[in-house]
Amino acid sequence: MASIRKKGNGYEITVSNGYDSNGKKIRVCRIFTPKDSWSDDRIEKEVHKFAARLEEKVKSGFNVKADNVTLEKLSKLFLEDMQPPEIEKTTYYDYKRRIEMRIIPILGRERITSINGHTMKEYAKILREDGIRLDNKPGGLSEGTITKDKAVISAMLSYAVFEGMLTINPLIYSGKRRSRQKTAKEYRVDYFTIEQTQWFLWALEHEIDIKRKAHDCKRKDGTTYKVREYSQKWKLPLKWRLFFVLSLFTGNRRGETVSLTWEDLDFVNCTVNIDKSTASADGEVYIKDTKTHSSRTPVVPRFVMDIAAELLSEQKKTALSMGDQWVGKRGAKFNKNFVFTQFNGAQMDLGSPRHEFKRLIRIYNDNVATKEEEKLPETVTLHDLRHTAAAILISNNMDVQSVAGILGHADPTTTLNIYSYFFKSKNQEAANIMEKALRPSSKENEQVM
Repeated sequence: MASIRKKGNGYEITVSNGYDSNGKKIRVCRIFTPKDSWSDDRIEKEVHKFAARLEEKVKSGFNVKADNVTLEKLSKLFLEDMQPPEIEKTTYYDYKRRIEMRIIPILGRERITSINGHTMKEYAKILREDGIRLDNKPGGLSEGTITKDKAVISAMLSYAVFEGMLTINPLIYSGKRRSRQKTAKEYRVDYFTIEQTQWFLWALEHEIDIKRKAHDCKRKDGTTYKVREYSQKWKLPLKWRLFFVLSLFTGNRRGETVSLTWEDLDFVNCTVNIDKSTASADGEVYIKDTKTHSSRTPVVPRFVMDIAAELLSEQKKTALSMGDQWVGKRGAKFNKNFVFTQFNGAQMDLGSPRHEFKRLIRIYNDNVATKEEEKLPETVTLHDLRHTAAAILISNNMDVQSVAGILGHADPTTTLNIYSYFFKSKNQEAANIMEKALRPSSKENEQVM
């Protein structure tokens, strides 16, 4: 039976919870504070109701200690236990950033036992409000950002279940109703068409006349002079030619390509060993496993390896000419150097490929394309070369299992989910095959008769 006694402005409720290992009685105490507007009768009812709920929790084995655990306190325990290598560095620092930037400032004082679907609904509403963004851009946060924040909160509550603070994560079942669910929006990706891919490869291989507009220049003494319009020959540097053709013909992720060393390239069999990736988290760049923690060895055309051999020769000459300024490997260990480097042999910066890719598209569109329909789509990103590879393979009847293997998907279901649009385009082809097999033409029928 719970005991109730007046204490200050509230009431102290005490419930017995058995005995500890030393035979000492365990007591669970909670303070209930009534609202000032309540009458004496209302206060008495609410106090006894609170006491009955507390007693029921204790009897059912509920961890009542969790009643005093706030989301802020849980987040500290969560981040302490989830430090790498428990989870990936990139994942850990993404969690940490979301928790510190938004989750704790908004929900930090909430007790973990009171968080439910309604809490998440109100949280999402706040994030959609104008003025919530730290970059001062108008509007609220994207739905993708909100969904990821909810996933982090759910991960913390699942951790609380693992630690025995909660019996169940309430967010796992929140939002599930008997009413008809909304149809999931089909996932669509950007990619180059076959023709656009051919234009892109042309831009990699050929010199381009860049048109420079007339402009004014300033001398050291402050006077200005006019420069007439002129053209300048430009060709993409060799390392970028190799980077982009490798990305296209292997479907590599950016971090995987940046991580390649010369010993990963087999010049005889034209294969590329992909077993690592480069990532950046909290200002630190590091080498890690691939996204699926597996390796693969795609085969590339001979001309790709010819470009690689040319770059290897160029890199060796650069190392020799730079002397002590070259920070990469030398001699018998040269093959351990990164394929894609900065000017001094250090590993290429992760952000460089994206900038160079956009620059190439801009140069091609401004100086080669003569009509709007001949331009390369500027919405396509470096990662979309991976989608382009998938689109070409699927359109040429490669099965989903093989496409998944080439792209490094751990599960072919991932390939189907991302590229379902491409596979759906095969529906007409399937219909034609079925018709040809089951309903031969009238001419064929006549021959049979």
